[in-house]
Amino acid sequence: MDQKATRKAILLIEEFRKLDPKMPIQMAHILLLVALKPGVNMRQLMADTDLSKSSVTRHVEVLGDGGKTGPGLGLVVSRDSLEDRRFKEVRLTPAGERVIRSIIHYTGGE
Repeated sequence: MDQKATRKAILLIEEFRKLDPKMPIQMAHILLLVALKPGVNMRQLMADTDLSKSSVTRHVEVLGDGGKTGPGLGLVVSRDSLEDRRFKEVRLTPAGERVIRSIIHYTGGE
């Protein structure tokens, strides 16, 4: 077993636990996808995660301002697409960018 890779995986989990000790892995997955694909739309997040529309919406709300679920983490923002208002685009906030930089740093990324 690759000890170095395992330690990096543990560090990644610990960084997410700092945000929310009970954060579901699906929510962490969505945050990483938004970092990887700035401006990704909700439909693409559904396809990439194999989650329902309601699940993706709920996770984006918690990662964002919280919406109906209460206060959010403030890591992403979703807005109507300028190209097609039927779609919502999701991007990192400055706070979300700091979290991703921290994750990259602690996991030994570039």
